[in-house]
Amino acid sequence: MSISPKLSNSTPDGPWAPQHNRLRIQPEALLELMARYEYQLKFVIEKPDDMDEVRALIAALDADRSRVILMPEGMDRDRLRERAVWLAEISKQEGFRFSPRLHVDLWGNRRGV
Repeated sequence: MSISPKLSNSTPDGPWAPQHNRLRIQPEALLELMARYEYQLKFVIEKPDDMDEVRALIAALDADRSRVILMPEGMDRDRLRERAVWLAEISKQEGFRFSPRLHVDLWGNRRGV
């Protein structure tokens, strides 16, 4: 199962922000999914400081670092490439997996591709 907990960098502006923040991380549900299924945890990273939140969550869940995938946040190729450079290094240094956002790189920020 690919589980993608939402970091605080995903909080929308506007009236949905409080509900999003209240519901975005549900440790009990995450632990149950991790216990029932072969899993991977996938995080979308915007800035290096996001890693503090990732580290805290995987420690709280006692998650296997080799099952953690980091993906750069970005809606265009240039931003993805810029973030991929430093995020790939963090992934290597800390024993995480790295994944590019190939669909954005190939087709841009479009739905349904």
